[in-house]
Amino acid sequence: MTSQPTFGDFLQAAGRQLDTAGASMTTAANGDIGEVTQSLLRVVTVLDRYARDATFPFDEVAVADTPLLNAWARASLEARQALANAAALLRPRGTPGSEPGAPSATTLARHLDSAAISLAAGRDLLETHFAPGPRGGRQPRSDWAPAIGSPPVTRALLSELASLAQQIAAQGAAQAWSPLPRTRGAPEARRSLGAACQWLDVFGATIQAAQQDEPSPDGDRELLHAIPLNALPPRRVPDGSEPVAGLCDGATGSALRARHAAWDAAAQATWSPGTSMTSLRRVAAASTLTSYHCEVLLRTLAGRTPEAAENNAALLQAADAAGRARASWLSVANALKQVTTDTPGYVSPAAAEASNLALWTGRLAYASPEWTLVSGPAHPARAPHDLAPGTEDIPAVVAAIHHSCETLTQLTWADREQIRTAARAGRILVPTRSLPDNYDIPHPYAHAPLGRVDSLLGVYEAAGAANARTRDAVADIAEATCAPSRMLTAARAAARARPDDRLGVERVRSSGLPVQGKVPDLPGPVESTLRELGVTASDLLRRGAKIDRAGERLISAAVGEGQSLRRGQPGEQTRQRSAATAALINHALASGDSRAIALLRGQTQRQSEPPEREP
Repeated sequence: MTSQPTFGDFLQAAGRQLDTAGASMTTAANGDIGEVTQSLLRVVTVLDRYARDATFPFDEVAVADTPLLNAWARASLEARQALANAAALLRPRGTPGSEPGAPSATTLARHLDSAAISLAAGRDLLETHFAPGPRGGRQPRSDWAPAIGSPPVTRALLSELASLAQQIAAQGAAQAWSPLPRTRGAPEARRSLGAACQWLDVFGATIQAAQQDEPSPDGDRELLHAIPLNALPPRRVPDGSEPVAGLCDGATGSALRARHAAWDAAAQATWSPGTSMTSLRRVAAASTLTSYHCEVLLRTLAGRTPEAAENNAALLQAADAAGRARASWLSVANALKQVTTDTPGYVSPAAAEASNLALWTGRLAYASPEWTLVSGPAHPARAPHDLAPGTEDIPAVVAAIHHSCETLTQLTWADREQIRTAARAGRILVPTRSLPDNYDIPHPYAHAPLGRVDSLLGVYEAAGAANARTRDAVADIAEATCAPSRMLTAARAAARARPDDRLGVERVRSSGLPVQGKVPDLPGPVESTLRELGVTASDLLRRGAKIDRAGERLISAAVGEGQSLRRGQPGEQTRQRSAATAALINHALASGDSRAIALLRGQTQRQSEPPEREP
């Protein structure tokens, strides 16, 4: 199919470098701790960038609320901290070594440098699917972006990186404690390298623990490896000499270009001249042809017996669905005859690519190598064994059909959104003579009434549903035949996964506990005392925060059950005498817990009221 590089290419390249390093360490004559330290820091820096991408949404979660996060969310944060600790140990402190940019003489250092380059290139590949967004975030710029940021792909990515980290940790530790004269390095540098490798091992173990609690399916890793570079293949036009494999490749490339153009067009509908009635009608006409070509191809594959007999029923059902999608595009074309836009005559990139897709699929469906868009359907279809001479050729044809149906589905939704946006901007027009007589408009065209726009959107809605059913039917065939396009289905399923399944933020919000940016995350009395004593260990501060949180809940529960602050009991006097108790209650009031605030303040107000006079 297409020859685009994928994320798996770079991940596997990094793994091969580490495998080679491990095999060569047994025969390496010497090494330099300073060089290994610098090279390992480069790897850790790249891993930290990956971890920051995965944990970016956690920046709004208070540290004390991390126990409420799910297993993967907690593991992601702990892994990020482990990488930060490793980097701190590896940063230069006067340790001798190679100058930045100079080639390393130590075998392990050279392989670590190569692994760091491969991992950095892989991250750059993922970033091509995003554009800088507001407040440091990222905005999607391809239909792969939602899948890349999804929980399944994030978990698979962390699992792959954890495996590499543990492999690096073992190699780095072996170098750190290798006896002289095999390895040169001061004792302090050796200890820092060894400790950094221990933190890398913690990174891997943390992710592995989450993997055991909530296993990530192998299919998620396959999807991660299949993520392509967000770069469009060159636009091609068939010349009649292409074999079937070349036609499948051309149809797939044209489908990718059309989807990308539709993605851009939907975001520019307010002002772009591409939102023209000429373009919309061109898309509808070309999509009608492509739907019919997909139907012809599916029926041709169904006729390839006995090899495809087991898939015959599914192929025929998908062909029927493609026929209904063709009818829905005809309805769209007829509905578009009733309206126009303020930019007539302009042909958008999406319309041009939709026409090119119709040409490629037509050349694939029909026997004539000279078929064109004006030739029409009155041509004999390609023979079944000519379309797929061997069973190994069927997946490529199915993938071309699958990509085409995916593109047709996205074109319907993109054009629908273009019309919706353009109508809001007053860009959808109708002939004035088509309006009721009570419309007194002295111009040949007027803004389309709301009813007309809603009717047109309804036609697109029906077309989108019909094309989605065709896409799903072909997706099942792609899965059954192991077509390479089956990753489209996996990416769409991953994108539908709820982000909060990965983040656990929803559990924090539903608990009523504060989230940073909403309520200030103030340290409680126990945590404050630890900080005043000069304690900086994160695990001790985290335990102190947990104790503070438990104290708040205990006080809220006790007050709610009426066990304190009753008139005639020492609860209020005790609270006034104990500064620690007052600090804990004040922290509970400041925490943002609505239940604690209502209970504690309500009891305080009742206590301040004068007692009723006895009769």
